[in-house]
Amino acid sequence: MPAPKRIEPTNLNEWFGRKIRDLRDARGWTQVQLGEEVRLSGSRIAQFERAEDVPPQDITELLDEALGANGLLVEIRPFLSRTPYQKWADEFVGFEAKAIRIQQYTYVVPGLLQTREYATALLAAGIPFFGGDLDEKVDLRMARQSVLDGPNHPWLRCVMDESAILRAVCPPDVMHDQLEHLLKECERPRVRVQVLPFSRNRMVLTGIGLATLWTFADGQTVVYKEGVNAGGVFVTDPREVSLFASVYDQLQSDALDTDASKAFIRKVLEENYS
Repeated sequence: MPAPKRIEPTNLNEWFGRKIRDLRDARGWTQVQLGEEVRLSGSRIAQFERAEDVPPQDITELLDEALGANGLLVEIRPFLSRTPYQKWADEFVGFEAKAIRIQQYTYVVPGLLQTREYATALLAAGIPFFGGDLDEKVDLRMARQSVLDGPNHPWLRCVMDESAILRAVCPPDVMHDQLEHLLKECERPRVRVQVLPFSRNRMVLTGIGLATLWTFADGQTVVYKEGVNAGGVFVTDPREVSLFASVYDQLQSDALDTDASKAFIRKVLEENYS
């Protein structure tokens, strides 16, 4: 019986996916094993190999190193075709990685401090409405967390509404692990999390809950306002940026201090998720 006919790639994306697969096969790894090397799921590796998606820059670098590609994957990646969502994701992550201070007010656990299971539950709830690939969205969120250990080593300042630790966005065991993880992350010297209890929340400003303030080394502060689905807008007008910064300062002032916030989270963990 003749050997199965080899289907050759018809575009650069397919060639790139085939190269990942060939390099993986040469090492005798499964997709799951390669995923473990670069902190991704096996299904995500399969997407890359089938040319259904292109890995972000940081993941491409990890793949190149793990597979011993000697810089080939990194060199080719800029020439690959990207969907609008993928282009937006790269732009967002690249911008965030340059920040030296990140400030947020959130109604859920901040994305940079989420566990994979919590992020999966949270993002899965939106898939029926907004579509997209769940693994892709979760992997992107997890990859973003590397910014905290990146070269800029940014300060992270988060004010969490009390509802963030009470809202049942996931099963109790997942919430238990998430709150324990949150308390652990609070021990990082540059991470500051404050809880804003209902009793102290004097302002009802839902818009700022979809905004992130990034401050860069040159002193410039930019506000990123999220859209309902992927994408958003960057605000650079000094007057509008100043308004967001003033509102955030007020929320931070109204919130519990960091020690009281950790005690509050522990109390909820013990009473609701033990």
